[in-house]
Amino acid sequence: MMKGYLTVFLALSLSIFTGFILFLTFNAVRNGEKVRFECAADIGMNAVLSEYHMELFERYGLLYVDASYLGDAPAVENVEDRLRFYVERNTSDILSGEHGPWGRVSPEEVEITYIETAAAQAGASMRSQAVGYAKDVGIVRKESGAAENKNDFALLDGSNPLAVWSRIMDQLSGMELPLIQNEQGKWEEVPLSNPADWVYGLTGSDTLYLAGAGLEALNPVGVELGSFISHRGAVNTASKDRAYEQDEEVFLAYLFDQMGCFKDYREGSLLCCQIEYLAAGKGSDLENMKETAERIFRWRFADNAELALADGTLWEQALDAAGKLQAVILKAEFADPVAESILYACAFLESVSDLKTLYGGGSVPLRKKQHQMSVEKVLSGSLYDGSGDSGLTYSQYLAGMLVLMDDYRLNLRAMDIMEMDIRYRKGNIGFCMDWCIERYEALLTARGGGMGPMRLFRKYGYF
Repeated sequence: MMKGYLTVFLALSLSIFTGFILFLTFNAVRNGEKVRFECAADIGMNAVLSEYHMELFERYGLLYVDASYLGDAPAVENVEDRLRFYVERNTSDILSGEHGPWGRVSPEEVEITYIETAAAQAGASMRSQAVGYAKDVGIVRKESGAAENKNDFALLDGSNPLAVWSRIMDQLSGMELPLIQNEQGKWEEVPLSNPADWVYGLTGSDTLYLAGAGLEALNPVGVELGSFISHRGAVNTASKDRAYEQDEEVFLAYLFDQMGCFKDYREGSLLCCQIEYLAAGKGSDLENMKETAERIFRWRFADNAELALADGTLWEQALDAAGKLQAVILKAEFADPVAESILYACAFLESVSDLKTLYGGGSVPLRKKQHQMSVEKVLSGSLYDGSGDSGLTYSQYLAGMLVLMDDYRLNLRAMDIMEMDIRYRKGNIGFCMDWCIERYEALLTARGGGMGPMRLFRKYGYF
């Protein structure tokens, strides 16, 4: 009788234990599938990031995934396809073979729900990576110091001495000239013969010509700007909870280290004068050179005019020269405006000399304490050459233009240059900085051997 009870008890116990063992086995298999899916998802997310754009990294030290994948057009679907490929290779394509573990994992959906690109916060992402790269490799450039002189650059940039000089010349031309009786007894006007006239006539001349800048190495071809990020309108500019590094001085050092300018050209680029493009934003090297040259000249003219008008000795020379004119002798009210126009002519000639110095590789102080101006140089009727080995170089004057720009415009133009450089290389026709991905989020769904789908949310990036 006892043996019968034991047999029934063991049979019931075995059935219970068998069910429990099967339950544990099911959960073990299910959990194994989840772990495999999680591993495959993590491997896939990292694998996508491993396919960063090599040329962008080698040329600019920036880490981004190009969503065009060397195709004609970038798209999130391209990145989803790559992620799906890597997940499948690490799940259903490999692990479900003859020697695969129990259970199965079949990816069903791969959706990238969010991306952060180089254009995030109007290019703050690109700038942050650039600053980090510059710090890592120890880039040091003299142009970084332009940020310290930002106020002086701004004051000079707000001045327009040529407009003031033009008003003086208009005032003189509107004044009634004195009359003198000639040998025939007829009254005729006495010409003013202002010695500043010939200098004023140069104001319409090409600034680069006056400066004697050699432009033979410039790229004569213009660039159609409509396809570049600052003109086509940036997309994918959103970011989440990011604090980007925006150090102005380090970013200036990065730009001048990575991009070319006059006499320091960057090979293999659509534009040779890339820094000039950042400052001017025109479609050709010549246009950018002209605009930056005119701006530097305006700065130098403003500083030199301020020095001339404050120099008592120069005023005396100008008044003396004006006082020798017959029209001034006959009509004294001409004296002061003529003298002032001569001072502006002195400043103009000095500014031309400054420009020659800069384009010749020399240096000119942003704010001079002394000058080489004299009225005799205006009276002699010829330009003169200057020299300088102290002050700011040409590239430092360009840096002054960049520090006056708002971050948004500077960042976008910098990305214009990056797009130009990368598209210049074969197979990169669809390259766009606002489709270069730094971070992304993905929702992945897979079907396992158990009940219900498995869902994972992942966020990965370089930073």
